[in-house]
Amino acid sequence: MNKILIIIAFLIASNVYANSNWQLVGESATGNVFFVDHNSFQKSGDSITFWGIINYTNRDQYGNLSSKIQQTINCRTRETIDRFIMIYDDINAKGKLTSSFEAKDKWTPIPPDTVNWYIFLHVCK
Repeated sequence: MNKILIIIAFLIASNVYANSNWQLVGESATGNVFFVDHNSFQKSGDSITFWGIINYTNRDQYGNLSSKIQQTINCRTRETIDRFIMIYDDINAKGKLTSSFEAKDKWTPIPPDTVNWYIFLHVCK
């Protein structure tokens, strides 16, 4: 099952990079840098689903430097949910794909002055 998910993640990643338009959204207090791909925006009602990349300031405990996340934001209710996550050992979601999985998150409110708040402002403008 893991091999199938990795193959699917690789195909998704290949397709995402082919038509991407990555734009810097902001930086967290810890120095992590966040980008969104404007070419991946898919609007459905009040929600926008898109791909984002997080470059970590330092390697995590597993040696990874970045992750790519498919996320949906509801612009009316100001809520977010992660859909799919891929983790890489190099910056900009490059290098070796070390893990990928479908997120089992629930819709959560977006608090002001957080990274997700700035992503919300960027995506829902």
